[in-house]
Amino acid sequence: MSSGGIDIPPHAPLHTVSLAKAEGYDPNAVLDGVRQVLAPLGGMGAFVAPGQRVLLKPNLVMAKTPESAAVTHWTVVRAAAILAREAGAGSVAMGDSPGHGASPRAAKVAGFMRVSQELDIPWVDFTPMQVARPGSPFPVLELAREAMEADAVINLPKLKTHGQMLLTMAMKNMFGAVPGYRKLQWHYRAAHDAARFARMLYEIYKAISPALHLVDAIVSMDGMGPTGGQPNPTGFLAAGADGAAVDATIARVLGVAAGDVPLLAAAREAGDPWPGGQEVVGDSAESVQPARFEVPRLRTPVMHGPWVERRMPWLARWLRDQLSSMPKPGAGCVRCGVCREVCPAKVIACEPGALPSIDRQRCIRCYCCHELCPHQAMGLQKPGWIGRWLFRR
Repeated sequence: MSSGGIDIPPHAPLHTVSLAKAEGYDPNAVLDGVRQVLAPLGGMGAFVAPGQRVLLKPNLVMAKTPESAAVTHWTVVRAAAILAREAGAGSVAMGDSPGHGASPRAAKVAGFMRVSQELDIPWVDFTPMQVARPGSPFPVLELAREAMEADAVINLPKLKTHGQMLLTMAMKNMFGAVPGYRKLQWHYRAAHDAARFARMLYEIYKAISPALHLVDAIVSMDGMGPTGGQPNPTGFLAAGADGAAVDATIARVLGVAAGDVPLLAAAREAGDPWPGGQEVVGDSAESVQPARFEVPRLRTPVMHGPWVERRMPWLARWLRDQLSSMPKPGAGCVRCGVCREVCPAKVIACEPGALPSIDRQRCIRCYCCHELCPHQAMGLQKPGWIGRWLFRR
């Protein structure tokens, strides 16, 4: 990102994570809650310097209402915008790229446009630019120019479960900085190897390097997220300068082993100091732990590398059937065709009067159809008996 000749403010210690209890989405209460969670880190002024161009990057997976818990609640975006201006930001904009559909419409459904109107903050459509990552497993990434050219990106994820990455938190939210259908291309290129896909997500997060991660976990989504799960009033906010530290702390709050989160495994492989490398300030992890949080029972394990796909495709197919969940259309399907549009492998056929059919042999188990079905009609059937035995909970 550009510094624009503006001094970068002194951050709180990089691996410090702040937690704060928070209930409900009253706009004034959320503003107070965001002030509270940022206070132990030095306030917003520790992350935004006077004159900086700030981009707010919420989670806008698709056109979903704030009550769905599939998108960052607009009151959290509003609070971040107000505090960024109080810190002296020269300009503040909002933007994200949904997995399906036009971003202005999705932003309106999510409530972000009411923030735009109230605070006179523009919503920006993301445009692609190539970003070099020398020495990375992904030496060239195509990312949003608006994120790369901002002086400070404030990452505003929603805490949700994820059928492929188990949880979506700070680092995963930066995948929205891949403009438009390029996300589907990345799914296709990396989905055969979930570890490679996680490392790609990690590299996107590092390339953008947000100044601040502020996680909306007031009402989260558990179950079969990131769009088809159920809202869960988890009742807290989390903030920090380092996405891996924030994610490891939230995993601890939820009672999820960090090693079970593919993105945290990718962070450790790349040298990020987790878990235990972060200091928790504000409320304790134990005090904000929700009474319950249901993580997905079905997931894509990493059991073989790309060489298996090349040399023994029959074995790769058998492993996928045995060890991973297969998308399966259900009774709620209205034959809208979105699953076919968003399938990166192009293996879904939609015939008039019939449920969508999926080529089982060619399905790459990226779960884009499950994630982006607007009617939550694409379920996930259980893997083979080996997978059910290995990954039973």
